[in-house]
Amino acid sequence: MLLLISVVKTSTISMLTDDETTNSTSLNLDTLDSNNVDVFRQLLNQETIIRMTLVKNVHALMKDMLTLQEKLTAAENRISKIHTSTDHEISKLKEEVKLLKTENEFLKNNSAQVRADIDHLNENLTDLSNTLTDVKIEVRYLSITLFDINTNVRETAEILQHHNNSMENINSDIAHNDRKQSAALLELRKQHVRFIDDFRNTTRTLKADIDQFQTDQWRLSASVSSLELFRANQTNTKCDQNQEVAFTASVSLASSTWNSGTLIFDVVITNTGNGYNPSTGVFTSPRSGTYVFYVSAVEYTTQYLKIDIVINSVSKVRMMGHSSTSYQTGTNMVVLNLQKGDSVWVGYAGGTGYYTQSVPTTTFSGFLVS
Repeated sequence: MLLLISVVKTSTISMLTDDETTNSTSLNLDTLDSNNVDVFRQLLNQETIIRMTLVKNVHALMKDMLTLQEKLTAAENRISKIHTSTDHEISKLKEEVKLLKTENEFLKNNSAQVRADIDHLNENLTDLSNTLTDVKIEVRYLSITLFDINTNVRETAEILQHHNNSMENINSDIAHNDRKQSAALLELRKQHVRFIDDFRNTTRTLKADIDQFQTDQWRLSASVSSLELFRANQTNTKCDQNQEVAFTASVSLASSTWNSGTLIFDVVITNTGNGYNPSTGVFTSPRSGTYVFYVSAVEYTTQYLKIDIVINSVSKVRMMGHSSTSYQTGTNMVVLNLQKGDSVWVGYAGGTGYYTQSVPTTTFSGFLVS
């Protein structure tokens, strides 16, 4: 602004009057010749043009100053807004820093807890390792026990083979002396029954160690009974047409996995007429007539059970134990007209397993009516 004022002020001073403030229009033109007058006029015109140009430039500069002031004011407003926004963001950043510090403290505490949990887990792993060592020792002892069991099985097989040989010798003597042979067979039957009872008691004590092996042992004892029945059938080949036929059999052990085939009732309670085979679970009709068959079975816990009474591979009636409650008992009975040689058994129809006790609860019975 001082520069502009100085320019305006100096513009009022004529350069032609040696910086004097004398008005240029009051000059004495009489003393000048015509040439000087023309030059003077041209100089006046140029001075006038210069003055006008200076005034115009001054106005432009004033306008630029006003524009610059407006822009400066706008810039100051923007700077103020930026300061305000910056202060707000700084306050937010401070709050976030506080939150981060809080989270950091929480993570430090949580890290300490995690370290404690890891230490506890390491202690548990050490205990588990000790437990696994104990289990390995128990497995070794169990292996030794199983080896002893296998030895007993081989000895039992030798005993059974000896008894089989004895029965063959007895069968050869039957033709010579029926009465003596009958007495010998009766005594042998008693010996076998005692042997089978002892064998069953032994296998029951081994149930907790090897359930499958115990099942095989019972099948073996059932085979001995079947062989005995076969021998008895050989001594009575001619069947009386008025003979009685009736049987009742039960399962010796419960099973949680049985799910197919024929349900074998391997313990014979009654077998008049020798029509039932405990090793196969099949009743074969020794003569034609009307028979009544009855089955009763208990499901294993809540594993539902469905079994059929089957004649010659055709299901006739079905028993079912529902799984709504534990140990449901299902029963069914059927009257059938059989021809000699027809086969009847109990077959799988659905579910898994069956249950029994020392006094049988799962049984299969049949008898001849007429």
